[in-house]
Amino acid sequence: MNSFLFGPDVLPSAAMTVALINTSPGRGGEEGLNDTEILRAMGRETGVFYLPDGSKAEILAMRKLRDRLDEIVKTPENPQRFAMLNELFYSASAIPQIVTHVETPEPHFHYTLEDASYVDHLKGVTAYALARLIIIGEWQRLRTCSGTACNRLFFDTTRNGKRLYCDSRTCGNRIHAARYRVRSAGRSQVEIQLDGAE
Repeated sequence: MNSFLFGPDVLPSAAMTVALINTSPGRGGEEGLNDTEILRAMGRETGVFYLPDGSKAEILAMRKLRDRLDEIVKTPENPQRFAMLNELFYSASAIPQIVTHVETPEPHFHYTLEDASYVDHLKGVTAYALARLIIIGEWQRLRTCSGTACNRLFFDTTRNGKRLYCDSRTCGNRIHAARYRVRSAGRSQVEIQLDGAE
């Protein structure tokens, strides 16, 4: 991870944003946000430790936020992105503060007040991640996987920013294996033609 470039706030916020967007049927093929445990697991995996309340209304609100974030990601121009992100900040009553915790003693930002709802906390976290990527000129690192039949979003944290696949062990490996089969089939065809010419 390129923590020097992105800093301690962008990495977990961007990871949570990507994880949330990838629960969309348009990204993963089916609805991936069905219960609170999914939100808790995403929080543990990304280091975003706000706790959901577990209500059905919260799940529906998080799906709405997810779809709005995906819409922002797909928006081609910055002025429209700015307006959409500012709308999220405003609706979350975002008030950035520098804080520390026992579990995370390094100073970092919170984007909403402590008593904000889980959904508002996540609006602040995810809007910050996307806004920060625009501001530091690294928006292009947020991209859709180039794998065949994969529409998952990923955040490229490599030094050179040239990653193509959401997961090199699955999507990347499939592409490399398919290209190898094509090359091998081409060589076999050439060998058959040469044998027939003898």
